[in-house]
Amino acid sequence: MGPGGIRIAILDDHPLVREGLAALLRDAEPGRLEVAYVGDDLSAALACHPNVVLLDIVMDDGAPLADKVATCCAGGSQVLLLSATAGSSVVLSGLRAGALGFLPKTASVEEIRDAVADVAEGSVHLSADLAAVLTADPQRPALSPQELKALRLYAAGSKIATIARRMDVSPHTVKEYLNRVRMKYAAIGQQARTRTELYAAADRDGFLDGPAPA
Repeated sequence: MGPGGIRIAILDDHPLVREGLAALLRDAEPGRLEVAYVGDDLSAALACHPNVVLLDIVMDDGAPLADKVATCCAGGSQVLLLSATAGSSVVLSGLRAGALGFLPKTASVEEIRDAVADVAEGSVHLSADLAAVLTADPQRPALSPQELKALRLYAAGSKIATIARRMDVSPHTVKEYLNRVRMKYAAIGQQARTRTELYAAADRDGFLDGPAPA
C-alpha cells in the first residue's frame, strides 16, 4: 500500500457476506483500500496488521464481543462494528471496549468506505445507526445533532456568541440547546447545571469524542 493506504480485515462467519463485502471494498478505492484478510479467525486477521477490522457483532465462536474488540485495539487495529441484527446492549458493549463505529450490513459501500476512513484515523464515525444505539442507552441522554454540537463547543470553552456564529443561529437558540441538554441530564437523575458539571458529564458519556465540530 502507498502512503495513506488502509489495510482492512473482514471478520464474519458467513462466507458469502464477507466475500461480497471484500469485493465491494476492493472495487471502491483500489489504490487506497486493501483487504488484507477475509475470514472468521481473529488471530489470523490481526497477524495481517490491519488498520481497521470490520467485525461482525454476532459470530458463532462464542467469544464476547467486548473481548474481541479489546484484542483488536491492543493489537493496534481500529474496529468498525457491522451487524445484520443486534440489540443495542451488544453494540454498546463493543463501543465501550473501544470500537469507533457501528453500521448495519444494509449500509451502502459508500457509507462503509467513509466509515472505514474515519475509523482508520482514530475518529468516531457517528452514523445515524450509531446515534440510535447511543440514545437507547438509559445512562446517556438522547441529544439531537444541534444539541450535541452546541454542547461540544460550549464544553471546549467557547462563548455563547461564538457558538452562535459557528452554528449560524442566534445566541438565544444556543442557550435553548444547552438548556435542553441540562434538562435531559436532569431527566435521568444527573445534574449538569454549570459549565464544569456539563463538561464532566459530556466527557464521561463520550459526547466529546471524535473530530471537532465544523
